[in-house]
Amino acid sequence: MQVQATKRIYQILRDEIEQKVYPPGSKFPSEADLAWRFEVSKLTMNKIVALLVQDGLLIRGVRGAGTRVAERIKLTGNKLAFFIQLSPYSMRVLKGALAEGNRSDYQLIVESPEIENWNERIQLAIDSGVQGIICMGYGIPVVPDDVNTVCVDLYNTMGSTRKNFLFVNSDNFHGGQLMMEEIFRRGHRNILIFSTERYVISSNAPVSPRISGFHAVMKENGVTDFAKRTYYGHPGSRDDAKYFLKHYLKRYPDTTLIAADSDGSAELLATIAREVNVDCPGKIALTGFGDVTSLPIASVDQNPEFQGTLAVRMLSSLMQSPQMETVSDPVETTLARVESIPIILS
Repeated sequence: MQVQATKRIYQILRDEIEQKVYPPGSKFPSEADLAWRFEVSKLTMNKIVALLVQDGLLIRGVRGAGTRVAERIKLTGNKLAFFIQLSPYSMRVLKGALAEGNRSDYQLIVESPEIENWNERIQLAIDSGVQGIICMGYGIPVVPDDVNTVCVDLYNTMGSTRKNFLFVNSDNFHGGQLMMEEIFRRGHRNILIFSTERYVISSNAPVSPRISGFHAVMKENGVTDFAKRTYYGHPGSRDDAKYFLKHYLKRYPDTTLIAADSDGSAELLATIAREVNVDCPGKIALTGFGDVTSLPIASVDQNPEFQGTLAVRMLSSLMQSPQMETVSDPVETTLARVESIPIILS
């Protein structure tokens, strides 16, 4: 009889927890109150509560803190896979995607494989039943035509016209324009550009929108040799940064500012500049792109959290209405810490 009573009380309490009679995170009734309610001994009730704790439904607090209802993550059948090369910037994109996934009841499976393995991992995710793929930092994935896919922070350089293959980006051309306009507004004309983003796609990729934005404003302000003032290096390459500082500053000795196409590029330059005794940022000002750096420099805020949010929303729209025309306007960009750009008096 006691075993049956224990099972009955256990099931009643389990049902009440799952039906949120006791909401997640709330304080659970004391064992003494439950023993009185069900007319059993405190020892019996202690065993029942222990079973609920063991099953992950309750969490015992430290002595005197009581027992609380566990806040469990709801795992659904709606699964998305997010393949992402981790960086301070991409982590902010991921934060937005995870928040939107929680709101819209999608479980995000996050992976950061080595680049030589990522297409294989994508196929494994597809085989496991994910309903959509998000990629960031790897380029354009190889996926079947019927797999809904969104690439974040990557432009459609392949001219893809597949309705279920979409791109989410910030308005980097406008961001580049805004930054370069502010640079000229503060009196700088002897400007160099250091880029490493191009090699993320390929060494011969078209000029990125952010660099195009830089160039457009330089041309408008009479700097006709903007292409010669732009250096393209490999991401994270110390040798490229050292070559740029040594040879380009020698070629353009009156340089007052270097515009980098990412905060990572700016941080690389600042590190190498200290090693080769170049005062940058300092005598030579420096700007970035991405607003994830701790350097005291101006940068462009690309609103990465909303890019992650938008990626999940677009995949959700595709899955709910495959024939829907899903088009995303670029996410707005703004300037950050422009006061860090020194003013040059003419």
